Amino acid sequence: MVGSDITIGQYLSAETALHSADPRLKIAATVSAMILVFTYEGWGLVAFTGMMLVILLAVRLPLMPLLKSLRAVWVIVVLTFLLQLFLTPGEVLWQWGFLSVTDTGLMNGVVFSARIILLVVLLGALTMTTPPLKLADGMQSLLRPLKYLAVPVSRVATVVSITLMFIPNVLEQSRKVIRSQMARGADFESANLLRRVKDTVPVLVPLFVKVFHDSDELAVAMYARSYAGGEGRTRLYPMKAGSMEVLFTIAFVVACIALSFL
Repeated sequence: MVGSDITIGQYLSAETALHSADPRLKIAATVSAMILVFTYEGWGLVAFTGMMLVILLAVRLPLMPLLKSLRAVWVIVVLTFLLQLFLTPGEVLWQWGFLSVTDTGLMNGVVFSARIILLVVLLGALTMTTPPLKLADGMQSLLRPLKYLAVPVSRVATVVSITLMFIPNVLEQSRKVIRSQMARGADFESANLLRRVKDTVPVLVPLFVKVFHDSDELAVAMYARSYAGGEGRTRLYPMKAGSMEVLFTIAFVVACIALSFL
């Protein structure tokens, strides 16, 4: 069903080591890994994939909800693979008409597709183990030096937290609209692509109307309370990073950097 398998941005309540870790360290480690993923080739990519799998299993993070997030980007993965497969020059391995598969295209297709999958897994692991408010607080803390460059850090963090909190609401609204349209005869499982596209339009229109209505109500509520950003806001539970968490984060980043040389 449309929108039922998207887990990026959704918090998954569980008792794992990643859930209890400091959000600033998780954000720093995730951003570092996402940047270094683009430098991995061949065995480096394989080694990083294995390291991520070991870490996720060690902290006992449920893998099935994380893997379901890949369904949201499977079209991008397949399209990236096919474009690299057929449009990259190199030694021809197979040819049919104007289509040809090269050795370089096959390798690039696998590498680029794997990078996209790893990026989604990293982002999914971050959002699934960090509540939106803590994620925004961690981002605000990391971006605090940008205040000296006149960057409204507190407002940026507020926008991010609101966006993350809106994702589950949008998904729930989409499920309600889909169920309503299915009760009226809409077919979202049809093999006919044109029929599915036609039945999707009645879902998007009320969904966008609902989203804009909720965002307008939120803006009015914030304005009525004279909200001017989170600058100077105190926290009931201040963020504290343990020494072991810092050591593990540094070790993870160092290992990611070392894998880029493979």
